Amino acid sequence: MVLELQKPRPIWQIMFSTHHTDVGLLYLITSLAFLFLGGTLALAIRAELFLPGSQIIADSMTFNRIFTVHGTTLIFLFIIPFASAVGNYYVPIMVRYKDMAYPKLNAIAFWMIPPAGALIWLGFADFTWYATPPYSIISAPGPAADMWIFGLKILGISSVLGAINFIVTILKCKHPDMSIGQVPLLAWSFLSSSLIIIVAIPTFAAALLMLLTDRLGVSGFFNPAMGGDPIAYAHLFWFTFHPEVYVLVIPAIGMMYEIIPRFSRKPIFSYNSGVFAFVLLSIVGFSSWAHHMYATGMSFTEKTVFMVGTLAAVPASAMHVFNFIATMWNGRIKFLTPMMWSVGGIALFFSAGAGGVVNSAMPLDFTTHDTYWVVGHFHLFVMGTIAFGSIGYLYYMFPYVTGRMYNETMGKIHFILSFIGTVLVFFTQHVLGLYGMPRRIFDYPPIPEWIAMNQIASVGAMIIGVSMAIFLANMIHSSGKGKLADIHDPFGLGGKYYYPFEAKNPSH
Repeated sequence: MVLELQKPRPIWQIMFSTHHTDVGLLYLITSLAFLFLGGTLALAIRAELFLPGSQIIADSMTFNRIFTVHGTTLIFLFIIPFASAVGNYYVPIMVRYKDMAYPKLNAIAFWMIPPAGALIWLGFADFTWYATPPYSIISAPGPAADMWIFGLKILGISSVLGAINFIVTILKCKHPDMSIGQVPLLAWSFLSSSLIIIVAIPTFAAALLMLLTDRLGVSGFFNPAMGGDPIAYAHLFWFTFHPEVYVLVIPAIGMMYEIIPRFSRKPIFSYNSGVFAFVLLSIVGFSSWAHHMYATGMSFTEKTVFMVGTLAAVPASAMHVFNFIATMWNGRIKFLTPMMWSVGGIALFFSAGAGGVVNSAMPLDFTTHDTYWVVGHFHLFVMGTIAFGSIGYLYYMFPYVTGRMYNETMGKIHFILSFIGTVLVFFTQHVLGLYGMPRRIFDYPPIPEWIAMNQIASVGAMIIGVSMAIFLANMIHSSGKGKLADIHDPFGLGGKYYYPFEAKNPSH
C-alpha cells in the first residue's frame, strides 16, 4: 500500500499525477468537501421545517434551490466520487496490477468533477434533482437550469470514463494467475456497478439533451404545449436512476465485505453468494424502474410486472445481509470504529429494504406516494446504508492512506451520534408520511402531529451535524498528529482473514 501523507509532497505533484492512489486521494478530498457542503444545506432545510412558517429561509423559491443542490451534491458529488476514491485505491491492488488500465483517462475523469460541481453550485437550480418537466422546460429560470444540465452531462461522462477504466482493469489487467472467481468482492462490486453505469447512463444523457433542446424551444419532447409528454421523461429518468440506486449501494456493500470478515477474524461465509447477489442486483435493477410511476396511469398489468421486478431485488439484498450475519456468527469480533459503522449500516440497510417493499407493492405505494414516507425511505437508504458503509471504510483506510491512526474514541462517538440522529430523522419521516405530510414543501399547516415530528427530525439532523463536526476534527487532527500506525496490522487484528486468495502485489 502506498502511503500518501507520511512523506509530504508538493500538492502539484499529487494534482497532476496519474497514479491511481494520487487520483484516489483527489477523489477522496473532493467528495468529502462536497459531503460537508451538501450536509450544511440539509441542516438549513431541517432548521426551516422545525416550525410552520418562514424560519431562516426567505421564500419557497430559495428553499427549492437549496434542496435541489443538496440532493444533487450528495448523490453526484459525494457518494459516486467517494466510491471512485476507494476503487482507485484498492482495485488495482486487489487485481495485482501496477495502476488503472488507462491512467490518463482516469485523471481526466476526476478533473471533470470540479467544473461540474462549480456549474451546479454557481447556478443553484430550483427544479429538484429530478429536473421535473414541464416546469424545468417552461418556467425554471436560466441560466441556473442550463448550468445544472451541463453539470450533470459532465458528471455522466466522468462516470462512464471511470466505469470503462474499472471494467478493463478488472477483466483485462488482473494478474494472469488470478481467475475472475478469485477477485475480491470489493472489486466485484466495482465491476457490477460499472457495468450498470455503462448501460444506464446513456439513456439519461439523451434525456438531458432532449430537455435542453426543449428549453431552447427547438423541440417539444416533454412539453405538452408542443405535443410532448412529460411522462416520457419520467421513463427515461427512472430507467437510469433506479439502476443508479444500485450503482450507489453496491460499492458500499463491497466495502462492508472488506471490513466485516477482517474485524470478525473469519473468512467471508460465502464468496460465491456474494458474487451471485451482485450480478443479480445488476440485472433486476433494470426491471423495476416504473415502480416509481404507479400513479401516472399505467395499466394494472404493467404495474404488476414492475412490482414483481422490484420484489426480485429482495432475495439478492437478503443474501448480502445473511452473508454478513453468518460471517460474524461465532467470529472473534473486534468492535472498532469501522466495524461499528458497518454493523450499523447493515441494520439500517435492512430497515430501508423493509420500507422499499412497501413502496414496491401497489396498494401501499398509492398510500405513501409523494409523502414524507418516500423522503424517509430514500434517505434511510443513502444515509443509513451507503454513507454508513462509506464512512466506515474511510476509517478503515485512514491508517493506510495517512500512516497514522485516527482517534478511536472520537470515531465511536461519531458513530453513536450519527446512528441516533439517523434513526430520529428518517424513521420519523416515515411516520410523518403516514400522517399525510407531502414532500418538497417549504411550509406546512400547524397540525400538532406534523409539528412534533418535524421537530424530532430536525433535532436528529442537528445531532448528525454535531457528529460530523467531530468527524472533521478527528480527520484533520489525526492526519497530522495522530499516533503512527503499524501498516501491516493497524487495528491489531492479527492474521490474514479477509482476502480469500491473497497474494502480495510487488508493485505496491
